[in-house]
Amino acid sequence: MPSSEQIVRATIERVGAVATLPSVAIRIMKIADDPSATEDVLHDALLTDPALASRVLKVVNSAFYRRQREVGSPRAAIRLLGVDAIRNIALAASLHRLFRGRRAIPGFDASDVWNHSVAVGTAARALAVHTSLVLPEEAMLAGLLHDIGLIIAMQAWLPEFSVVVKRAGMPGEPSFLDIERQEIGATHEEFGGALCDAWNFPPAFGQACRYHHDFRALPWNEQRLPALMHVADAMAARVGAGYTATVHADAPLAEALAMLQITEGELATLQGQVAEAVPQAVSLLAA
Repeated sequence: MPSSEQIVRATIERVGAVATLPSVAIRIMKIADDPSATEDVLHDALLTDPALASRVLKVVNSAFYRRQREVGSPRAAIRLLGVDAIRNIALAASLHRLFRGRRAIPGFDASDVWNHSVAVGTAARALAVHTSLVLPEEAMLAGLLHDIGLIIAMQAWLPEFSVVVKRAGMPGEPSFLDIERQEIGATHEEFGGALCDAWNFPPAFGQACRYHHDFRALPWNEQRLPALMHVADAMAARVGAGYTATVHADAPLAEALAMLQITEGELATLQGQVAEAVPQAVSLLAA
């Protein structure tokens, strides 16, 4: 029987033509990774896709940022937030297309995964703003990406994944990850991390995908973003937006709260803010 690593590698190769980003998003990724690139280069890249540029401005001018004055142009947005932040916002604005038009199976729809991912991204950004331990745009993009491996599993392993979904909804079954291992031989965490690697995303995003259910498997100095994803995932499950069968429990591990230096009281306050923000975020990022 092939190893999980072999299964993941073959799966990513199989769905490569499906799980692709728009060319402008790939170009923006390369620009952000180039130390010699100027803001003019990023500005010109955004202008090649007016629809994406418009969506970036919508996000920048949304309640996420609470600007006193509207940001009126992509150039102003780049100068205000910086190249890395605009890269993350542009990628976030590009991701929704991967969750549209996918076939549904009983108990599972790709659009529900997107709604949950938006809720996680919203919660992750709120946690990042509150704790100042992770950049807010990085946290939001990691949240949007964290369950993308579910889409890979559905595309490449439809019969097996259908069984996973059915079993996950039945009492007495093990965790979603354990069911995936039994039926497919690899998990959505592994598929998502490998896809981030294939897209040449910064390593932190691949780790957020691979370890958001158990950040403790990582060395201590690499746990911060996955731990934040773990807490955001639990918060999103409490909101009840989208597909939440993958979430083990709606109470995050105490170790994660300790790492983020956040109390139960602070978490409850943020939870209320996230519940109010999620519907607007879903609308904003599904345009």
